[in-house]
Amino acid sequence: MHDQDIVSRLATIEAEAAIKARLTLYCRGIDRRDETILMEIFWPDSQVEYGVFAGTGNEFASSICGWLAAGGVELTAHLLGNIIVSLDGAVAASESYLQAYHRVRRPDGSVFDSLIGGRYQDRFECRNGVWRIAFRRLVFDWFREFEGTGDWAVGSVGVTSATAVVGIAGPDSWGDLNAAMQHAAISG
Repeated sequence: MHDQDIVSRLATIEAEAAIKARLTLYCRGIDRRDETILMEIFWPDSQVEYGVFAGTGNEFASSICGWLAAGGVELTAHLLGNIIVSLDGAVAASESYLQAYHRVRRPDGSVFDSLIGGRYQDRFECRNGVWRIAFRRLVFDWFREFEGTGDWAVGSVGVTSATAVVGIAGPDSWGDLNAAMQHAAISG
């Protein structure tokens, strides 16, 4: 194997790892309602198409947390799978399968769970050695809604809010972890 082949393969591995890290950080940013992380995922001139939102990535990042709260979305959990990346120099196309859980409170106080399946279709660009999203389209494939939701006061299989740390839609109680995740987004 030639040295140039190794260098080229290493550059591909590093680019794919950086892109996958951005995708994963996006999920943390949404679920923890961390605008700082979300602002680092998109290029300022990026475009985003979510069906319910169309605009720049920065506009999306600065509005999504408030939009979720105003819509009664108390908690989300975004999970990615089947991530495919196709590199072409400083540009990459990717598609990531998505399952997103939402706990939603209606104006009458009742709660329901929404589970959405879809795909993020992204164009990443590497500028000055940093990979960020330049274009994103969210394709919705399916959804399910369920009345009621689990109550951590009662818990599941012995795990309750009295016996475990229960997540919230906001910064984690471990401040050093929040800072480390923001640093990962910024240094990306």
